Amino acid sequence: MVDVKAGLEEFEATAAGKAQAAADDLRRVEQEVVAEAQASVDDFDAMGREQDAAEAAETAFTFEEAQNQ
Repeated sequence: MVDVKAGLEEFEATAAGKAQAAADDLRRVEQEVVAEAQASVDDFDAMGREQDAAEAAETAFTFEEAQNQ
């Protein structure tokens, strides 16, 4: 006999696990984008490329704001 309740519980646990993994992946990607943008700010500043540095700083700021929400 099929245990529907057990099957539903397993499905919910699997779905919750996948959702948590996806959220963790998103946070990791956001952190990588911020780190890369911050490194780009330093690189562009060193090259005297002020506009590019400002755009990279804006990107870092935008992603940091998204992480804090």
